[in-house]
Amino acid sequence: MNLYIIRHADAGNREEWPGDDDARPLSDVGRKQARALGEALRQRNLAVGAVLASPLVRTRETAEAFLEAWPGGPATQFCDLLAPGALKRKKLSKQLAGLGTENVAIVGHDPDLPEYLGWLIGSDPETVHLAKGGAALVACDDGPNKGDGRLVWMVTPEWFMPGESG
Repeated sequence: MNLYIIRHADAGNREEWPGDDDARPLSDVGRKQARALGEALRQRNLAVGAVLASPLVRTRETAEAFLEAWPGGPATQFCDLLAPGALKRKKLSKQLAGLGTENVAIVGHDPDLPEYLGWLIGSDPETVHLAKGGAALVACDDGPNKGDGRLVWMVTPEWFMPGESG
């Protein structure tokens, strides 16, 4: 399985958002980041067969903007295990394996996604950082399972949005 691990794009300053944090949307910069990531992957002929996202607004919007690069592509599926603080690594891995597709993107939050990424590649989760709007590709031969993954690449928005600031 090729697993694209995507941290939600920029959603502005949490302290400046007047409402419930679960409803905080992407900023204009965040929408650009998510679209640019999707376009960068599509231009490199990378495929996405399924997309799972946390049910929070900013992750849903990240997934939707990311998928604009693949018209007629998969619809976003919402996964409570990707909500902040809800990660159960083995349960998520089982759900991902059950999707029946080779290329899966998951969109979630810090610190859960870097922790899951570290678990997959057999690294100390404290040493893994995933920037807002950033992504990593992990290739899993027999899983995804603990230590089964190989980190193929990890990018920040600066890589796929040269000259832009966020």
